[in-house]
Amino acid sequence: MDSKMTRPESGSDSLKADETKSSWLRFFYVGVTGESFSEDVRRVFIINLFATVGILFTLPLGVFSLLNGDSVRGAILILIAFLYAMNHVYLRYSHNHSLSGSFVIYPLYALMIYLIYTGGMNGTGHVWIFCVPAVSLFLHGMKRGLIELGVFTFALIFVMFFMDSHFSDLGYHDTLKSRILFSFLVVVFLSGIYEYSMSRFNHELKETSTKLKLVAYIDALTGLLNRRGMLQRLEEKTGETFHLLLADVDFFKRVNDEYGHDAGDYALTELAEIIQTSLPSGGFASRWGGEEFLIAVDGCSESDIYSLAEEIRIRIESYEFTYQDHTFRMTLSIGIAPTNEFTPLSEAITIADNRLYSAKRSGRNQTRKS
Repeated sequence: MDSKMTRPESGSDSLKADETKSSWLRFFYVGVTGESFSEDVRRVFIINLFATVGILFTLPLGVFSLLNGDSVRGAILILIAFLYAMNHVYLRYSHNHSLSGSFVIYPLYALMIYLIYTGGMNGTGHVWIFCVPAVSLFLHGMKRGLIELGVFTFALIFVMFFMDSHFSDLGYHDTLKSRILFSFLVVVFLSGIYEYSMSRFNHELKETSTKLKLVAYIDALTGLLNRRGMLQRLEEKTGETFHLLLADVDFFKRVNDEYGHDAGDYALTELAEIIQTSLPSGGFASRWGGEEFLIAVDGCSESDIYSLAEEIRIRIESYEFTYQDHTFRMTLSIGIAPTNEFTPLSEAITIADNRLYSAKRSGRNQTRKS
């Protein structure tokens, strides 16, 4: 009895936890759902995370500095916190991670140089500079990031070794400056290796993703869209008016039986090339399955689309296929159907299929539009 009564509370707690998690994610994604974790979404997320961490560190330190009478350092830290907060607002409304990243890194460069010059609170300013390489390389990439880190390193050397800074008055051992510099360069080197390996990994991942998309949507033999790719393209045109041409090779089995499947593959690639080069701008074709091709064309009248179908059919009828020592000819049967707001895609495909087989039953090598 008691266990049954506690279940709704457990479910409610789980729901509240999910809602809390969702709220935090929406905050860091600045309104983007994050369901599709693309490179742009990833950068928006991490830049906002950098900015948030920056606020959480600089704002309390700024307030603490003001309370301890260091008004200049306190004002600078609070200004940095304000800039990061405004950066979050800008990122939320623009999602311009490129410019937003600059709002994160350049104030950070300036703050680090200032902390080195002044020594920071209780002489601890130099401990913060080691976060710079990772942030810089992530936000601006290897080339630009390393250039900026080179400039930052020269500024660091100048402030520590050639300026009469407060850092020199803190009573540190004489070797501390060189050790800070070498330690910083080691962090730059390690961050560079990590960023390089990540960039290579991401590049290879993108190439693999592109290849997988090609496999998913492109017919490997003909280079045309496959059935899935064609359906995706057609669904993008939902509500538009266009025509479908469903074409099937007549007696294709004879080619495979007489000349072999390699000859059949050759014939399909040649057919795909003829169809592709016959299409007007905006038309696209697919290997619908086996020896069937589905073609979509918009901006054509009924007479124009019939003329196009006949042009394709006649080109193929007159084309001489030559494979090794074999020469043969082929013909197409074609069914035409319009799709518009009154004729949905699935119905138009069915109509084109019925008209195709009507052309088959009527003797093949012909186009049917009704």
